[in-house]
Amino acid sequence: MKRRYYCPECNANLNPNVKIILMVQCRGHQGLILLSPRPGDYSIIVADEIELQEGDLVAFHCPVCGAVLDAEEKEGMAHLMFRFSNGNQGTVYFSRRFGEHATYFVAVDEVRVYGRNASPPVAMNFFGSGQDQD
Repeated sequence: MKRRYYCPECNANLNPNVKIILMVQCRGHQGLILLSPRPGDYSIIVADEIELQEGDLVAFHCPVCGAVLDAEEKEGMAHLMFRFSNGNQGTVYFSRRFGEHATYFVAVDEVRVYGRNASPPVAMNFFGSGQDQD
C-alpha cells in the first residue's frame, strides 16, 4: 500500500512521485524541499540558497496553496494529512527544527513514532488527533 500525503488546507497531493514536495522558509530564504515519504528516513534535498543549520526552526508551506503547515496544537511541529490506497487515513506530525528527528503518524486507532528525538506518544498528547474512518 502506498501512502499519499496531502495539504490539510487545499487537499493537494504533495508526493506525486517519489518525494514529498514542500516550500520552506528559514532565515529570510525560501525554496523547495524534497522529503522522503518513508517513515524514519530523514534524508532531504533542498535548494542551495537555503543553508539549513542544526537547530534552525523551519517554516513549512504547501507549494500549491501556500498554507502554513504548522501544527498549532503541537508546538514546534508541522503536519500533513496522509491516506493509504485502502482508504485508511490520518495525520503525520514532524519536527520543524532542522536536525531533530521526531515524526508521529496518528490514525484513529494508533500512533506510530519514528526518530531518535521522538517522545512517547502519551507525552505528546495525541489523544483524539486521528481522523475518523467512515
